[in-house]
Amino acid sequence: MNSVINVISTTNKAEYFALPKPPEEVSAAPFDDFSIAFTQAMQSGIRQTTQIAGSSLSGMPTGTMSIHDSGFETMILQAASHGATEDAQIALFMLMMLMQAGSDSELSMKMQMMTTIIMQMQGSRQALRENATLPGFNPVALDSDDRQVFHRSLLALSDTGQAILPIEAWRPATPAITSDASNRSPEIYRAVVDQFRVETAERYRPFRNGNTFCNIFVWDVTRAMGAEVPHYTDPVTGDPMFYPDVVGARSMGAIATCQWLRSHGERFGWREVDAQTAQWHANQGRPAITSAGSLGHVQVVVPSTSRGFDPVSGVTIAQAGRINSNYMHISGIYSSNALQNSVRYWIHE
Repeated sequence: MNSVINVISTTNKAEYFALPKPPEEVSAAPFDDFSIAFTQAMQSGIRQTTQIAGSSLSGMPTGTMSIHDSGFETMILQAASHGATEDAQIALFMLMMLMQAGSDSELSMKMQMMTTIIMQMQGSRQALRENATLPGFNPVALDSDDRQVFHRSLLALSDTGQAILPIEAWRPATPAITSDASNRSPEIYRAVVDQFRVETAERYRPFRNGNTFCNIFVWDVTRAMGAEVPHYTDPVTGDPMFYPDVVGARSMGAIATCQWLRSHGERFGWREVDAQTAQWHANQGRPAITSAGSLGHVQVVVPSTSRGFDPVSGVTIAQAGRINSNYMHISGIYSSNALQNSVRYWIHE
C-alpha cells in the first residue's frame, strides 16, 4: 500500500478541506491521475464538521462521510476501470476506510465496488488480501470484506491434524487438539500448546505490523482448553463476546487482558494463586497463565519437564511477544524485580 502512503503524504492536505466544488465540476474531472479525482471527491463530499484547520486525512472522525453524498461511488469505479494498479490500490484503501463510516445499507455497494477494483488489480491476489485485511479496522467489517470480496471463510473444524492459524490476529484460530475439564492431562496440555507453533507461525511473528501477540497466543491456547481468556468483551459488563458476534465489543490488548483477569476473571473460572501453585496446576494438565499488567504481557504456564517447580528459575512458560518460545523458564523473560513485583499467576478451575 505504499502508493496510498505516497499520495497522502505528497498531496496538499489543505486541498482536502477546501470548500466543496459544484457537482458538475467534479464530474468533469480528468481520471488520468486518480489522486486528483480522489481529492475532488473529497472536496465535494466532506461535511462542514471536517473543515477544520490543521486536520489530516488520518484524523478524520468516523462517520463524517457518506459514499452517496460525496460521489465516491462514481469516482472510485471510474478510476478503477481506468486499469492502473496504483489507482486501484488507492481506491481499495479508501474503501477500507469507508467500511468504518456510513450506514449499514451502504455495505453491499461497498462490497461490489471493492470486487470491481480487485478485478482491475495486477499481481498476487493473496498479497492484496493481506494488505486489505490487516489494518486495525473493526473485525466485523474486515470479516465481511474477507468473506464477500475474497470469498474466504474460516473452517469450523480442522481435519488435517494441524491448527488453522489465520494471519489476522482479530480472527480466532481453529485448533485441531482441544481439552476441557473432563479431559485434562499434562500430555494433552503439551499437545494443545504445541499445535499453535508459536516459535514459527506467522500469526505470532514479533513486530509484524509493529505489534506483538502475547494476548492472541493466550487467547488461542485457553480457547482450545475450554477456559477462554477472551479477546472480545462487552465494554460495559466485561462479559466475553464470541467471534463473529462481536459488534460493539471491546478488543483487548495485553494490558486490558490483565485488567480483565483482575476485574472479571473470577466470574469465569480464573483465580489468582502463587507461582508454585500455578506450576503444580499446569503439571496436572489444568490451564494456568501469568499476567504482568504494568509491563503489558501475558503468558501460558506449561507443564514442566521435571513435573516439579524450580523456585529459582520460576514456572515454565510458552509465550508470544518480543521473544516467542514454546518452552522456557519465566526467569528468562523477567528480571527478579519484575517477578517479585509485577507478575501475577492465575489458574482456571
